Formats: sequence, structure tokens, C-alpha cells
Amino acid sequence: MRREFLGIVFFLTDFLLSYVGWVLFYWVRRFYLYPTEGLPGTLWEYLWAPIIVACYWGGVYGLGGSYRDPLRQSVISEIFNRVWLTILGSLALFFLAFLDDPIPNYKVYRITLALYVGMQAILSWVSLGIMRYGLIKLLRKKLFRFPTVIVGSGPAAARTWGDLKKYGHALGYDVVGYVTPAQEEENVLLGQAKCLGGVAELEQVLVRRGVHHVIVATESTDDQTLQTVLAQVNGLPVEVHLLPALRDVLGGSVRVGSPIEIPWVTIGPTAPSPWYEVAKRGMDVVGSLMALVVLAPVMAILAILVRLSSPGPVIFRQERIGKNGRPFIIYKFRTMYVDAEKEGPALSREGDPRITPIGRWLRKTRLDELPQFWNVLKGDMSLVGPRPERAYYINQIVKKASEYKQLLKVRPGITSLGMVKYGYASSVEEMIERMRYDLIYLANRSFLLDIKILLYTILRVLQARGK
Repeated sequence: MRREFLGIVFFLTDFLLSYVGWVLFYWVRRFYLYPTEGLPGTLWEYLWAPIIVACYWGGVYGLGGSYRDPLRQSVISEIFNRVWLTILGSLALFFLAFLDDPIPNYKVYRITLALYVGMQAILSWVSLGIMRYGLIKLLRKKLFRFPTVIVGSGPAAARTWGDLKKYGHALGYDVVGYVTPAQEEENVLLGQAKCLGGVAELEQVLVRRGVHHVIVATESTDDQTLQTVLAQVNGLPVEVHLLPALRDVLGGSVRVGSPIEIPWVTIGPTAPSPWYEVAKRGMDVVGSLMALVVLAPVMAILAILVRLSSPGPVIFRQERIGKNGRPFIIYKFRTMYVDAEKEGPALSREGDPRITPIGRWLRKTRLDELPQFWNVLKGDMSLVGPRPERAYYINQIVKKASEYKQLLKVRPGITSLGMVKYGYASSVEEMIERMRYDLIYLANRSFLLDIKILLYTILRVLQARGK
């Protein structure tokens, strides 16, 4: 069972109790709070309307982060989190549901609101208690396990093995064995845990054993082992953890949500808040629609200029790799002569003779990328995200920097931190340098950071500082 399934079970429990809560609340309103007003009592309001309300509460708690890896969340923090979500959610629900309700006066309205907030909060706590109790039972009976592999064989790996035996059962970790690292070290785990092979065979182990977690526990900072692990894991639904070094502890990278949680450093982009995901997509849709409408006259003029500059299509189409490695067609104003890559893929460079005169200006102002707002509206891209590349170049980059695949876990964007800080790349080496900034962006994603990147991009466009 994967951790994601827990969120679904939590949602269904909240859905059921919220449904029951709304039905009970409806009866209390009808027969006790203001019975003389004669609330209608159709089958729809008794049985079907609560389904909408129950889905609403599932959405509120989901956006609040209640279903994101609930096994690791602090119970106390989640109790207070649900209080605030219930208060805010109830205010919005009452505004939408009771605008035309025959409530006698504001005093009764306040009593009605307070009653529902209290009822919904208690039911959400009951749901939380039921799920936590059920999880504890499953974990104790070892019916709920996350297969885990340790990378390493020395004293550090042995300490990790000991911690998992002592605390791991409470979090569902089930160590299926260990793999030896790229750099040879003393094998302290010999005879204690099962050796599954070397780190070069890790991918086969992960697939065969259905592994959920990989813990890199080598004796020293072993970049070769870490790069091999990331290359083997990329593309698989597996979390990679490192033993924290002193700099990680002092730098605040090590965070725990409960006393029993084992302090590790998780490699790769952490999942942002669901609210951020919704807000980001909302900004993408609204922003791209406004841009396509407002900039339509500008794009029409640019299309004429491109058409007059040289023979060929106005819009350039090319396959790029998007989120989760899915290919899509990107749209740009054509800036090169037709058949510019007849001898094979080649990145543009300073003074590139393949670029048309109008194309050179379009690239400097980045106006050639305006048609990509259509990609954003379709959902292939975002306004802010790592620039999408062709599979031809991704294959070359991954050979030198396997961590590039981390960028494929999010939607690519029209602009990015890498584009703002570094700009266009004219070689694979420069792509890797730009990648460093985009990895930093993944680790610090926020709605405010996205807005700042957009503002800096607009400034760059006005300054015509592209290549």
C-alpha cells in the first residue's frame, strides 16, 4: 500500500462524517432552531444535497494539506489545523448556502453558524481519531508496510538499521535489505540484514521489491554513490533520504513532525502546499488568457513581420519534454530560416547565421515566446517553471548530471529562475549550469517567488537582454 492511498482513505472518512453531520444539522435547523419558518423537506435536501457539502469539506481539508502524507503529520498540529479550516470553510459555506435561508434574525444566524462549526470540527476530529487508531492497529500488526532499502554497509548503515528496527515500525518502514555503495567500505551489516547486491543494481531491486524508500547511509559524502542512486531512482515513485551531516542540522534542513520520526534529509523537490498548486494553476489560466487577449494585436503584427522576413511558416513547432517525461508540442514565432537544422540538432549561439534579422530582435526581447501562452492555457506548461528541452539534449545532460531528471517532476515554464539568473544556454554545459538555479527553484517554490520571477522577466523583456 502506497502512502498516497492513505490520503484517499482519509478523504472518504471525512466525506462520510461530513455527510452525516450536514444531515443532522439540517434536522436540527428544521425542527429546533426555527421550525415555524417551514424549511422544505424534499428528498434532495435530505439525501443528495449533503453529498455536495461532503465533497466541499473533502476539498477544504485536502487543500489544507490533511491528505498529504498523513502518516507523518503531527496529530496535535492537525487538530489545530482543522479548527481553522473548519471556521473558514463554514463561513464560506454559510455565505453560499444560506443567502436565501429564512433565518429570523442575526442572533439565530450566529447561533446556527456556531452550532455547525462546533459540530463539523468535532466530526473532523472523530474522523482523524478513527484513522489514526486504525493506522496504529495496522502498523502494530505489520499489515501496513513501506519496503525500504539501505544504501551502505558500514557503521553509519548499521546505525540506520538499528534506528529502523527501534522506531521504524511506528512509521511503517520495513527494511528488505541493503545494497553496497560505489566506494568500498567495511561491511558491518553482514549477517544482520540481507545484501541485495551493489548500488549499480539498485533499479532492479527497487522494481522487484516494490521499494518505497531508499536511505543513503554511507560513511562519508560519496558523490559517486549518490549520483548512481539518483540515476537509478529517477522516474520511479521512490523517496530518497540521506543521513544528515552537521551542516544540514545547523542549516535547518533537518525537520521532524513528531518525536518518533527519524531525522533524515529528503532528496528531491518536496511537494508544495495544495493551495499553492491551485493558486499557481489559477494564475496560469488567468494570466495566459489575459495575455492572449491583450497581446493579440501585438502577436498579429509580429506574425506579419515574421512572414515578410523570410519564406516559411509563422509559427515554429517543436517537440519538447514536459512534466513526468511526457512530450508535447511547443509553439514559438519562427526566428530561424527554414531547414536550419538539416544537419542535425544544434543550439543557437552568438552571431548564429541561421537566425533571421527579425528573429534576432525577437530573441533579444523574448517576444518569440508569446505563442507559448497557448501551451500554458492547455496545461502543457506553466508561466513559471524550468525551461522544457528536447529529448536529444536531455539524454546528453543526464549522462553528466543525472539530477536533471528532478526538473521533469513539475510543469515546464515560459520563464524560470534559471532564465532570470543565467539566460539562454548555447551548450550542454551551459544547460547544466542553468539547471542549478532551477533545482534551487524547486526547493523554494512559492506563489510569491513565482510572482517575483515574472516581474524580473518583464524587466528583462523591456531591457531586451535576451540572446
